[in-house]
Amino acid sequence: MSGFSEEWLSAREPVDHAARGRLILNEIARFLEPLDRIKIADIGTGTGSTLRAIQPVISRPIDWHVIDNDKALLDALSDTLRDNDAIKTSCTDLAVSTEPVFQNVPDLVTTSAFLDLVSKNWLSQLVAELALQKKPFYAALTYDGRTQISPCHPLDHVVLDHFNRHQKTDKGFGPSLGPGAAQTAIGLFEEAGFSVLQEPSDWVADFKHNRFQEMLLEGWRDAVVEIQPELKVQFNAWYDERMKFIADGSSKIRVGHIDFFAVPKA
Repeated sequence: MSGFSEEWLSAREPVDHAARGRLILNEIARFLEPLDRIKIADIGTGTGSTLRAIQPVISRPIDWHVIDNDKALLDALSDTLRDNDAIKTSCTDLAVSTEPVFQNVPDLVTTSAFLDLVSKNWLSQLVAELALQKKPFYAALTYDGRTQISPCHPLDHVVLDHFNRHQKTDKGFGPSLGPGAAQTAIGLFEEAGFSVLQEPSDWVADFKHNRFQEMLLEGWRDAVVEIQPELKVQFNAWYDERMKFIADGSSKIRVGHIDFFAVPKA
């Protein structure tokens, strides 16, 4: 489900937290305020970035049920939050069943940087279950295909086009939604009778985020080589040039994401 290294998630977390939509986080806090204790199920948890983003804005105690199919990442989460008795971890493959999400009757279901990996069919089933159980859903950092990168390089648009093609390949849930995930998800929730608040949550990286940029570009390079192996030499040359921009402090990258909060209508 996650498929990401602990190093990548660590490098990404400060960029993630800076990008998250504050309007939506505040609305979630307001929505949950009447509850004395809150139960949240988080899917695709990784090392727990969503927990660390949400806990500071909610004044109530939270019982977390965190779900990922990568035991090593869940173990890393347990190490950092070892003394927190209010966290239950489940190592499970949600591509097989979403039933674990609803085991503890959550007040809120959350996820981050996950929906672009799933298929429309899988997401439709999740939306239908959330509608049936009348549960709200918070999705942060859903990639939407917008990317700005500077300084410019002649192969930038080729790399990004191929990367977006790769984003639509099967990541374990069927053909992935990729850059269409945010708008597809919002549409499905609205069709199911939810009211949806949305907000941009773009990654913005500069010389303060060099390791993040290096790993991001490495991921792009590897993805496009997988799609077009005959262009490996050109893509490697592009990568080497972009590494020089990072090294001299001139590289800047903005990657478009959308946050949304979907609440079932009364």
